[in-house]
Amino acid sequence: MLGAIPVVTGVTAVVGGLDFSPDDTNGTPYFDSEYRFLGVWWAAAGVLLWWSLRAPRRRAVVTRALLGVMVLGGVARLLGVVLTGLPPLPFRVSMTVELLVIPALLIWHRRAYPMVRPPVA
Repeated sequence: MLGAIPVVTGVTAVVGGLDFSPDDTNGTPYFDSEYRFLGVWWAAAGVLLWWSLRAPRRRAVVTRALLGVMVLGGVARLLGVVLTGLPPLPFRVSMTVELLVIPALLIWHRRAYPMVRPPVA
């Protein structure tokens, strides 16, 4: 389920641009371009998450890297709150998930799938 959110919202951002953003933006070509570009990255993160979960032990590092980047994104959103104020509701929900749910998922993933290091030659 977690992978579906970035795939669906990312593809929506690419196809729909700012017309499908959750806020009334000024619609400049700059923001539209950035929104679509980030939509591709976001959708790709969801696809990579799906891929990594098909072999959770072998691809644990990919799963954790993706989830870690999501946490860092939540930290960046929190910085935005401090500097510019609260974003629209969908982004506040995202930030809450990124700062609370994803770290808990990372802890669980680390316990459920300990990384096995190859023997040193």
